[in-house]
Formats: sequence, C-alpha cells, structure tokens
Amino acid sequence: MKNFIAFDFETANRNRHSICSVGMVFVEDGKIVDSVYSLVDPEESFDYGNIQVHGIQAYDVEGAPTFDAFYESIKGRIENQVMVAHFLPFDGYALRDNLNRYNVTPVSTQLLCSYQLSKKLLKGRSSYTLKSLCDHYEIDLLHHHNALDDAKACAEIMINLSNEFGIYDLDTIFQKTNIRAGEIAPSYYRSSLVSKKMKTCDAS
Repeated sequence: MKNFIAFDFETANRNRHSICSVGMVFVEDGKIVDSVYSLVDPEESFDYGNIQVHGIQAYDVEGAPTFDAFYESIKGRIENQVMVAHFLPFDGYALRDNLNRYNVTPVSTQLLCSYQLSKKLLKGRSSYTLKSLCDHYEIDLLHHHNALDDAKACAEIMINLSNEFGIYDLDTIFQKTNIRAGEIAPSYYRSSLVSKKMKTCDAS
C-alpha cells in the first residue's frame, strides 16, 4: 500500500474497550509523513498485568481525553482511508467496541491486518509477531507496546511488504493473497478476511 494509516492501541485491562493509549502513523506515497500519539482516559481501572506490558498507570491518564473525544479530533484524517493494524482481531475490535461504548457514529474506513498479510506473503516463517517481523526487516522497535512505536513498526512492515511483493492497492492485495479488506462504517463492522476459505485473521 502506498497510502494508509497504521494504528495501535494499548488497553488498561482485559476489556477491549479500555483503550488507554493510541498511536497512528500516516503513510503517503510509501513514506511516513506524520504521526499522532495520545494517552486516553479509559474510565476504567488498570490491571497489574496490563501495566506490566505497557507501563501506563491510572495517574498517567489523568486529564487525558476519553476515546470519544480523541476520535472526534482525528476522524477527519481517517475518513475513507485504509487503516492497518498488526493484529486486527484485537485493534479492530477495540476500535469498534469503543465506538459502541460511547455511541459514536464512525466515519467509513477500510481495514487491513499486516500480520495476516505477512502470513500469506512470507510463507514458512516460525513467527509473525511484530518483533519477529521487525527483526526480519531490520526495523528498530525500541519500545515494544508503546502504541506509537508499535504503529511505526506496523507501518514499516507494511511498507516493506508492499515494496517486496508489489502490493500497492487493495485490488493487488486481493489478487496476490485473496485477502479482502475489512470495513468500519456507521452501524457496520467487518474484519479483513481470506476470500476463498473465509477465514478471519487468526491468532498471533
């Protein structure tokens, strides 16, 4: 893909709607041109296990916007764009669940999973985690589970896949992988899927 937005969420607890930070990286013509990072007040308690993963605690998000406020500030930049997460079954549904939680009408966007694409294109690897693919492409991942750093890594992986396999638009992705982009729109959500076998993006 030449133009897309890579995104990543971290959550306060096991609930997907407890987003406590978000990173977004904007790619135009195959190059990173901008990024956005924000802490988010999940209006829920933080679990110790989640804190151990990302290091964010309740006092860090004091005064931060709630997710509905953050989404309102960014929706004009993501409308009608392709959004890519490294594990869409988590980040995509976290987005959906937060929009539902706050009764926010989403703008229309299409959704891709770089993990799913990597499994189709880089066959035979023992691991397709974010860190493993960063090692494969020699991408620096300094702070894993920082939402912005993970979003940047996702963007770099997608750029590398696009260049290596010549996948510069959704039509080419479907021709080479049988993967159809997911979609989020008012009153509608569908994750990306493999068309022939109709399998949604699987575990990491």
